[in-house]
Amino acid sequence: MKVTFIGTGTMSSIERGNTSVLVDDILFDIGMGTVKQLQRMKIYTTAVKYICISHYHSDHFFDIPNLLIGKETRNEEKIVLIGAKGLRNKVIESMKFTHSDGNEHKYDKIEEKYNIEFVELNEGEKFQRDNFTITAVPLKHGICKPVQGYILEKENKKLAYCCDMTLFDGFYDICNKVDYMFSDVNGLLTDDNHIGLEDYVKIAKKYNNCRFYAIHRGDYKVKYTDIVNFPMDGDIIEI
Repeated sequence: MKVTFIGTGTMSSIERGNTSVLVDDILFDIGMGTVKQLQRMKIYTTAVKYICISHYHSDHFFDIPNLLIGKETRNEEKIVLIGAKGLRNKVIESMKFTHSDGNEHKYDKIEEKYNIEFVELNEGEKFQRDNFTITAVPLKHGICKPVQGYILEKENKKLAYCCDMTLFDGFYDICNKVDYMFSDVNGLLTDDNHIGLEDYVKIAKKYNNCRFYAIHRGDYKVKYTDIVNFPMDGDIIEI
């Protein structure tokens, strides 16, 4: 699998874009500026066939309209949008908010208009294609609901994308199951919304079956680079 870090920052990060990770043709999160980041990296949206949305905060979701408007113009292949229950309604709401022209029925047939498919998953549900499986796992992010992480199983490897989130019992179970963890490490200390680097390092030491990557992080000075990986925007790894 080829993993490209489209963005590794938070909404307040100056140095890096909002967090988004592309694994082969599967994009995890598409917050503000993600489409521009793809264009800068000369990846473009034609390389994206699936998009997994963790939750509906703007820095994880709100570039959907830019993607769809550009896609309509270029008549690209179908994209599958994956998220929690209510995904279709959220996408339509965002399109009405950003591209309203007074036509209440403009997005009644949004699937046909933009050549997309919606897959709405409950916690624990799986989405399967011939060569991979994606499982939705519940996360905890303050009082925000729903928030989902995803476990991707492909080529006999398991990769987890967990962002935004704070520590809770279920996260340890995920760490125990996967080979690679891409997770929210917003600051140095854990709070009700985000994991802190100090705790993330402790977890990485405990679960040596897994390689840990710190994404969705602020512009703090990194440390513990021998234990945790700190990718930058545009970095690529093969796993």
